[in-house]
Amino acid sequence: MILRSFVVLVFAAGVAAACWLSPEPRAGDDCGVVMSLPERAGAFVGRPGEVSQKEKDTLPADTEIVRMVYQTAAKDLVTASIILAGAERRSIHRPEVCLSGQGWTLLDAKTLPVEIKRGESMEVRDLLIEKPVTLPDGGQRRIQAHYVYWFVGSDVTTPSNWTRMWLSTRDSIMRNVNHRWAYPAVMAVVTDGFKPGETKERARTADETLRLITALVGELAPTFQRSLMNHPVAQTTP
Repeated sequence: MILRSFVVLVFAAGVAAACWLSPEPRAGDDCGVVMSLPERAGAFVGRPGEVSQKEKDTLPADTEIVRMVYQTAAKDLVTASIILAGAERRSIHRPEVCLSGQGWTLLDAKTLPVEIKRGESMEVRDLLIEKPVTLPDGGQRRIQAHYVYWFVGSDVTTPSNWTRMWLSTRDSIMRNVNHRWAYPAVMAVVTDGFKPGETKERARTADETLRLITALVGELAPTFQRSLMNHPVAQTTP
């Protein structure tokens, strides 16, 4: 037990020394995304989405947000956003925190690959969530949605928040890089079981909704993620 404590203490001291002696990291002005979402992405046509005042008030003032609401010919609706951190790192965090604060309950979570190009894929995190809503007629019902996200650094991407934090520390010490993290997210409501008049979208099961989202991610990611524009993605997973 004494030996183990000594090893831990030496390791912690080594990390502290590395942080102290390493050069000041770059400011991270070069981010891994272009803060723009296209009006068209494959079969999807988009229009600018609203960024709520609550989001603006909650996030640091220098946080950048772009949002588009995409629709297919079948009237499927999918919302895509990119949040880019400013000087304050609290702009980027585990989305489960915000979703819980908005009344969503997490039903399931998994990491899955999304095909970007032939022979190339990228891992994302999928959350199946649920919340109660009040209908226009005053009735209540619970709705489900899929929420897919990942994190993009200056030259890396990961679906894991823990890996993101590890990369931030490692690259600050070993590479003199201070990642300006971006957080793309794509969300769609599961419409299966809705009554006539409750939605204008077609009925979609949870699996169909997830396939719809991943199809949009595959179209969108190469339009704003620099590592996918000309080169294979440099991805790190837990």
